[in-house]
Amino acid sequence: MKKIVSLFTTLLVVAFTFTAQAEDKKTTAENLVKAAIAHYKEAGQEKAFADFSVKGGEFNHGEFYVFIQSVASNELVYHGANVKLIGKNLMALKDPTGKEFVKEFTVNTKANGTAWTEYQWVPPETKKIAPKVAYSELYNDLIFVVGYYK
Repeated sequence: MKKIVSLFTTLLVVAFTFTAQAEDKKTTAENLVKAAIAHYKEAGQEKAFADFSVKGGEFNHGEFYVFIQSVASNELVYHGANVKLIGKNLMALKDPTGKEFVKEFTVNTKANGTAWTEYQWVPPETKKIAPKVAYSELYNDLIFVVGYYK
């Protein structure tokens, strides 16, 4: 009986730990978007984009990085992980399940000011499809986004 209780307790601790980690990531993503918008307002676009690009810095660490889409053109104006995407319209981009996640976060963010979008993506570390969540927020004519893997 002690083994069963011990196993059950261990499973509860593991489940709580994963839930807490997911909540921490969610909070980190949301706070990073809000900090990026505040920095953009204060420092201006040129300085903000330079600061967003510092690997290991406040706005670009691990799986957390900022990317920004223009509402007017639907093109990325900044991307913290892949500069080759800047200037591209990714509205038709689909995840491996066929979900047009860029279109979804764009529509929802424009309608509500903020949005949470779930989709599938391939982390560079594992190269295997994994669930990803992105928080997006509208500021003027820009959508600021930060995502994380579940």
